[in-house]
Amino acid sequence: MFKERLSKISIRVFYVFFALIVSVALWLYVEITENEIQVGDVNNIAVVFRNEEVLRDRGFLITSWTPEQMSIRFEATRADFSRLAAPGAVTVEVDLSTITTAGPVEMAYEIILPPMVNVIDIPRPSATRITVMVDTVLSRQIPVLVSYTGGTASEDLIAAEVDFDPHSITVWGPERVVSRIQYIRVPIYRENLTTTYTDELEFLLIDENGEVLDDELRSSLVFSQETIRIIVPIREIKEITLDVVLSHGASTSDANTLWDVEPSTIKVSGDPEALRTFNHITLGTIDMLHIETSDDTIPFAIIVPNHLTNISGETEASVHIRIIGLDIAFRSTANLHVTNVPTGHRADILTQSLDVRIRGARDELSQVQAMNLRVVANLAGMSPGTQRVPASVYIDGIDARIDPVGEYFLTVSIVAE
Repeated sequence: MFKERLSKISIRVFYVFFALIVSVALWLYVEITENEIQVGDVNNIAVVFRNEEVLRDRGFLITSWTPEQMSIRFEATRADFSRLAAPGAVTVEVDLSTITTAGPVEMAYEIILPPMVNVIDIPRPSATRITVMVDTVLSRQIPVLVSYTGGTASEDLIAAEVDFDPHSITVWGPERVVSRIQYIRVPIYRENLTTTYTDELEFLLIDENGEVLDDELRSSLVFSQETIRIIVPIREIKEITLDVVLSHGASTSDANTLWDVEPSTIKVSGDPEALRTFNHITLGTIDMLHIETSDDTIPFAIIVPNHLTNISGETEASVHIRIIGLDIAFRSTANLHVTNVPTGHRADILTQSLDVRIRGARDELSQVQAMNLRVVANLAGMSPGTQRVPASVYIDGIDARIDPVGEYFLTVSIVAE
C-alpha cells in the first residue's frame, strides 16, 4: 500500500518537472527567434503629400508622381519586421511647401515608421528621390446642357422642357485639361415616360472635338458638385371648353339670351393629375345691364392658370351675345339726384336732363314714363371740384321685367359752403 502511494507521488513530480522544462524551452525559443535580425523588403508603400493646400494657394497642383508606390528594404528584428510589413504601416511623406514653379520637380521624402518599431538599418530604398509633375491650376465655370429625346408613352402626353440645376459647374484642375472642356452634357437614359421624371444624374465632359473626355483625364479634375438634378415634366394635352358667366337683370334670363364663344375650345398641357378635373376656363362675367343692343360681341383675354400651358396659341376669344324678344325704349328725364355729399360742401348738378335706354318686352316698355325714372349719383369719397360721377338709374312705380341698360354719368360741381 505504501509503495503504491509513493509510486503515484513520483509520477506527479515527474510530470510537473517535465512541464516546467517544456515551458522554459518554449520561452527561450520565442526570445531567440523574435529577436533574430531579419533583412527584407516592404512593398507597395504609399506616397503621402504634405502641405497640398499651400501648393493650391500658389495656383499649382500635383498631377502625377514617380514612383507611385515604393519598395524599401529594412533590417530589423523579426518582431519589428512583422509590424513593418503590415499593410499601410510604413508611408513615405513628401513636403510640397517648397515647390514654386510648374513642371517636373525631384523631391526628397521622409520615411514614416509605425510607433514602437526600431529599425536597425535601411540598406536600400527603391528610389532615392520622388519626381512630381506640377501643373498650373485653372478654374472655369462650364455650362451644362440637358435634353430629353426619349418621348412619352402615348400621344396625349408630351415631354416639356427639362428643368435642371445647376446650369453651370465650376471645374478645377490642370490647365491643359480644363481648357479642353467645352460644355457638360447630362444624358438621360429613359424612354416612353408616363409621369414626371426626377433624378440626380452624373454628367459627361465634352471636349473641343465634341468627344467625351476620357476617365484618366477626368480623374485629375475637381468639381463643385458631382451630379445634376433634372426634372423632365410630363404634360397631358387636353381640350378645354371656354365659357362665360352672364349676370342678368330683370329683363334677361338664360331663356331669352343666346351666346357662343369663338374659339369655343383651346388645347392646354399640364400635369395629368391637375388636368383630371379641369374641363373649362371661365373667361369672365358679363353684366347684361351693360349690353345695350340685342346683338353684341365682347372680346375677352384667354387667361390660362399658371400651372397650365396654352399650346393652341389663341390669346383672345370673342363672346357673341344675342337677346331674343326684347326691345329698347328711350326716355328723357330731369329727375336727377345726388347722395352722400361731403360734409361742409354742397353739390350742384350741372346736367339738366339725361336720356335713358330701357330694355324689356314691348307691352311693358309702354308703361314707362319720364316720371318713373330716377337718376342718382353717389358722391361718397369725392373731392371738391367739377367732375363726371357715375350714376345709377332706378325705375319707380312699375312692376315689370324691365331694366335700364348702359352706363350713365352726371356732371356735378362740389364746392365748400
